[in-house]
Amino acid sequence: MKVLLVSQPASDGVFRHVEGLADFLLAEGHTVHLAYSDRAACDQLAPLVSRIAAAGGHTFNLDVGNAPGPADARALLGLGRLIRATRPDVIHAHSSKAGALIRGLAFFGKQPPIFYTPHAYYRMHAPTGGKAKFFHAIESLLGRTGTTIATSPDEAAFACQRIGVPERSVRTVNNGVDCTRYRPADAAERQAARAQFGVPPEAIVLGTVGRFSAQKDPLTTYAALAELGPRIPNLFFVHLGKGELEPEVDAFIAERGLAARCRRVPYLADTSSFYRMLDGFLLASLYEGMSYAVLEALATGLPLILSDAPGNREFATLGLDRVYWAPPGNPTALAAAIDHWLAERNAATPAKHREVALARFSREAAFGTVLAAYRDALAVS
Repeated sequence: MKVLLVSQPASDGVFRHVEGLADFLLAEGHTVHLAYSDRAACDQLAPLVSRIAAAGGHTFNLDVGNAPGPADARALLGLGRLIRATRPDVIHAHSSKAGALIRGLAFFGKQPPIFYTPHAYYRMHAPTGGKAKFFHAIESLLGRTGTTIATSPDEAAFACQRIGVPERSVRTVNNGVDCTRYRPADAAERQAARAQFGVPPEAIVLGTVGRFSAQKDPLTTYAALAELGPRIPNLFFVHLGKGELEPEVDAFIAERGLAARCRRVPYLADTSSFYRMLDGFLLASLYEGMSYAVLEALATGLPLILSDAPGNREFATLGLDRVYWAPPGNPTALAAAIDHWLAERNAATPAKHREVALARFSREAAFGTVLAAYRDALAVS
């Protein structure tokens, strides 16, 4: 099978998904072609492009950002040439810009079966305002083209009920995590990771992974930490990520005197060591598709402190034994959830989260289901 993957952006969870899917397809003996954009790309993009090219695949740099712009026309023309040159059996677009480009091409002529993974629709938590209505109108127009793969039931429900994608065109396939790379740490590995990141060896370490963006709502996280700070002096917080809200968060940290108890890690090519230094993982997003960071923490066997938000709620259905919940955007409730975790931190039995990750969220299960969807589409095309 020849599969064309189209992705923008080439960073964060979207890239991790595309990279994992591409490597899975290559390992299964399929031909993979890749259209990508190198704007604000992560370090792993160039090696992935090289692997695909070495395996005989074609690659094309779309050179576009995620907002509409003049470069989109050039990218459309280039995609058309790539499709004619490679004649893929299936095209799979990832995130909104790639989805718009590929499904837009379908208006200009017949294309092979098209798949689209949104990786969280814009403002799933509060689909109001002019910008949200604009983007959702585009998604509604394009949503009847091809198959939409949602990564959580919440995303699937939003696609059908808010965007208007026909239920018959939506499939839910959870993300998959590399459970070999992401695994629990022994005591020596934990201390080595803490030394690597400059974290006190005896601290209680809570961490998060996510952009400093409105969707991830970092200010609620830091406001909750400020409430706990005076009572829990050995609580230390580590944040992997960067983004446009960093100046605002930095000002808050300075105002509340939190700097000595927080560590910022802007970027890591391999994030597995980050999770190994933690005692617990926190994600206070306003909405998610299905967070790779939560899956990685799950595979590492960490307790979870989560916002009760679209995309995160899937984890409430899995029978996990160490998950603590707070409403989105509520620092006091998030502080209470952290308190609850701290009270149970020395429980006799560790969280059984890794077992759930192995059973439900392996890469083989996730990407094998995507491959089966490709085959189903080809059988009826």
